[in-house]
Amino acid sequence: MAIEDARVMIAALAQPEALLVFGAIAAATSGARLRDELGHPPSGTSYVTPFGLEEKTSLPRDVIEQAAGRLKRAGLLEVLPDEQGRYESWRINEAALAAAST
Repeated sequence: MAIEDARVMIAALAQPEALLVFGAIAAATSGARLRDELGHPPSGTSYVTPFGLEEKTSLPRDVIEQAAGRLKRAGLLEVLPDEQGRYESWRINEAALAAAST
């Protein structure tokens, strides 16, 4: 990974709202969770919606989407659009984090 890519990631995470959204996405989608929000063991690949992040962070949806946009541009998020194209769901791009840490 280029040093410039790592700097872009760090700059995105230096913004308070982006850091909060990143942490909430990481907590909501982590495979290390013992239970999901319904009390079941997590299975498969999980993504979180802007609506779920509104509940977790108390931030307005527009702030969440702006922060997620910064994180996407920095390569920190994987995106799953909904079938109607109204919103996106996100998870942490673990490959990008691993590359940045080496």
